[in-house]
Amino acid sequence: MPVSDISVAMELRRRRRRKRNRIIAGVVAAVVVFIFVAIWIVRSSSLLCVDTIEVHGTHLVTASQVEQAAKVLKGQPLARVNTDDVAARVRAMDIVQQAEVHRKWPHTVVIDVTELKISYQVKTPGGYLWIDPSGRIFNRSAKPMPNVVWATTASGNHDLLRDVATVADSFPTQLRRYVDHIEAKSRDAIVVVLSGKRTVVWGSADQSVLKAKVITAMLHVKATCYDVSSPEHPTSR
Repeated sequence: MPVSDISVAMELRRRRRRKRNRIIAGVVAAVVVFIFVAIWIVRSSSLLCVDTIEVHGTHLVTASQVEQAAKVLKGQPLARVNTDDVAARVRAMDIVQQAEVHRKWPHTVVIDVTELKISYQVKTPGGYLWIDPSGRIFNRSAKPMPNVVWATTASGNHDLLRDVATVADSFPTQLRRYVDHIEAKSRDAIVVVLSGKRTVVWGSADQSVLKAKVITAMLHVKATCYDVSSPEHPTSR
């Protein structure tokens, strides 16, 4: 091959290489610009800002109360919301047992709440104390919670509060609809007051599940007082 042809071929290869390099450099530059623009849009632009807060799982508190505790600023970039911090603020609420927070693009923060369970409420002169299954007082309200059993008992006796929770949690739906309230003077003197001025001598919280089954089966018996303190030998009068 003549020297001139070799020189031409080499020059063509150099041009092609330079062109390929320019294309690669252009693509890389375009990708870098795209990445920076995307980061700016996500982290700083108003195009992906918070305008909605969804709260799920609330029964004892309202969604607005959770929003206030969460302190999520509407209008801030969604990417800048620290979901761990938001969850921690919501979990700090007395009624909340667990909270999970995540982003729902393009504009929403979702808060999933698991509340503490309220077993019953203690009626006091100053309002109602909310009691969880362990006997812990975790909230108070001026008015009673609807559809939650209330009781009269010593609010300073943790063991007694726990025993009453055991009794209240043992009520099946069929029995619960007849329960007016619980009276507990001591751990061995728990009385369940039913509608129609009927009473159930419960005794202690021991065997509460069995006692609940027994009294539910006895409701067809016309009486003003039922005694299931010894569930194997119940009586009525």
